[in-house]
This record gives sequence, structure tokens and C-alpha cells, in this order.
Amino acid sequence: MHRPTWAEINLSSLRHNLLEIKKHVGPKVKILGVVKANAYGHGDYEVSTLLVKNGVEMLGIALVEEGIHLREKGITAPLLLFGGFFEEQIDVIIRYNLTPTIYDPKLAEKLEKQAHCSKKTVNVHIYVDTGMGGTGVRYDNAFEFTKRLAEMNNIIIEGIFTHCSSSDDNDPTHTELQIRKFKNILTDINNAGIVIPLRHMANTGSILRYNDSYFTMARPGLSLYGLSASDEESHNLSIQPVMSLKTRILHIKTMEPGETLGYGKSYKITRSTRVATLPFGYDDGYNRLLSNQGMVLVRGNKVPVIGRICMDQCFVDVTNIHNVSVGDEVVVYGQQENETISIESVAKQLNTIPYEITCNVSSRVPRIYINEDQ
Repeated sequence: MHRPTWAEINLSSLRHNLLEIKKHVGPKVKILGVVKANAYGHGDYEVSTLLVKNGVEMLGIALVEEGIHLREKGITAPLLLFGGFFEEQIDVIIRYNLTPTIYDPKLAEKLEKQAHCSKKTVNVHIYVDTGMGGTGVRYDNAFEFTKRLAEMNNIIIEGIFTHCSSSDDNDPTHTELQIRKFKNILTDINNAGIVIPLRHMANTGSILRYNDSYFTMARPGLSLYGLSASDEESHNLSIQPVMSLKTRILHIKTMEPGETLGYGKSYKITRSTRVATLPFGYDDGYNRLLSNQGMVLVRGNKVPVIGRICMDQCFVDVTNIHNVSVGDEVVVYGQQENETISIESVAKQLNTIPYEITCNVSSRVPRIYINEDQ
């Protein structure tokens, strides 16, 4: 028994996507699987377990707390902390064997000092800003910064990376410039005799578009979960959606012309209408902007969302669906019979990105994990 609104996570599809990505980048390129933000809403522990089992060398997280959670659940694989850290978190980083991203000299010195006091060495990755902005050591300071870190006894530079800011764009100019800058830095580092085994840049967009961004490791995120940031990308890799969002019809009633539905009376009934109430709403992650705009699948047919989406409920018009009844399964994102509502199409409708759609599926929606053997 579980709540009658749930997200199905297809682990067979996740495995398929990982193998497709590995085949695409080739056997010489290691894989860092991005599992930050609860694996984009898919469940970080369950996803991490499958990825590690299927040959992923490292996992990517954004927060110290995400690393603690995975360690306490039993994940022993290397965890790269993308999102930076504060001085007061250094002790926890060392204790839980997280791999911090380094770009600040003062923080690097404090990390080295604490590692020395703890009689440990800490693997780190240097983040070089080649055009993303925000955090990261500036491109023109990166070589000197790397030399300084290489002199520290209790810090091991395991990796160096940069991040593509525009790899999904049709104009390649900025990404190609970022690749050239990163290559120049790596050349200077190699010439100085500094050995850094893991060099990475390629996120999903650049994995699909820029082979020269692979270096020794790639960092798939969105593509692991079977999603594409653009229509062009979707044709470059044979991936399958991992998440489906489903619910069940809670109640059906007939409303007559002249009546209004929901908060603000935003939907006026103009004909005899069968209205089905669904037990999910914006607190489950279904965007309120889809009020009177969204579509769901009932008995293999697309039906419209009518009225304003509530915190815990929303309403759909099932007038034209034969034999519909309370308890029927409703697909919000995913496939039912021959119809599909893709996460990408909903993102496009909301003028946002697929990442936001899956990340917004709230923690009160249970994740149900399925695979080809179940």
C-alpha cells in the first residue's frame, strides 16, 4: 500500500541510458554520474547504487549534506562535491571522505591544515572558470593556483575540471572557446610535470555535441535520466525516460452549465461535464501554471486539466472517456497505451527546462523502483 500518487523510476531504463552513454564516449573515458538534487528527483541512493554497480567511477553531488546522506546509506564510491564548501564544513568533508572542489587559496590552506592535523590526505578537484562565471578559479590564475596546491603535502590533486555553460546552444562559439582555454591550462600543467589523472569537462550537452570535450572523464546528468535539453540532442543518443509520474482518480461528479470549478472560479462549465478529481497538486510538484493548461492521460487518452491546480488536488475533464471510474490510473508524465506526455513537452509548455520538472516532484511523492525483473 502506498499513497495513490507516485513516481515510477525505471531502473532498467537508467541502466540502458548509462550503457548508451558509455558506448558513445568510448572505453577510455571514465564516467562521473551526477546524482545531486536527489538524482534530479529520481532518488540519489537508489540511482547511485545502480550506477556504481554498472561501472561508474565517481558520483557528483552539490552539497555536503548529500554526501553525508549517501555515506550513511552505505555508498562507498568517490563523491565529488561540486558545490563548494565553508570553512566550518572541512572537518565533516574529511570525516566522510568527500572529494571537495577547490578554487579558493585560503580555503585550500585551511583544508590542508585540517588534513594535516587529522593525519590524513584529501583528494581534491580544481574547478577552473573558463566562461561559466560564479565560482571557480579564474582561467588566467588557474596555472599558478594549481602549482600552489601541488606543493601541499596533505592535498592530492586527483582532478581538474571546468563546466560548459552553453553546450546546449546551437551556436558553438562559446563552448569551443571554453574547450580551447581548458586545453591550454592542461598543456601548461603537463609541461610543469604536474600529474592530474582526472580531467573533465563534458556534461550531457557537450557529450552529445563536442567529442574533444571528453578528456579522461565525462559527467552525464540529464541524459542518464533519459531526458534531453533540446530536440536536436534527442536524436544523438538512444535514451529512455526513467521517471513517470502517476496518480489515480479520487472522485467523479457531473457538473452543469453555469457552474464554476475550483479556486477563483477560473473555469466555467459550459456543457454537462464529468469532472474527475485527482489527489495531487502543486505541493507534489505539479506546477500551478498548468491550471487550465495541462494535460494528463486517462485510459490512453489525453484529457485537459480544468480549474486552478490546488495544493493537494486538481481536476480534469473526463466527459469523453468511456467507462472511466474512481481508482483508474492517471499518467501525468509518461506513457499510457499509445499516448505519451513527455517531461520535455511539459517543460517547453512552462518555458523552463526538464531538470526543473523532475526536481520539483516533491518528497511526499513516493518513488517506486521497477526494473525488467519486477
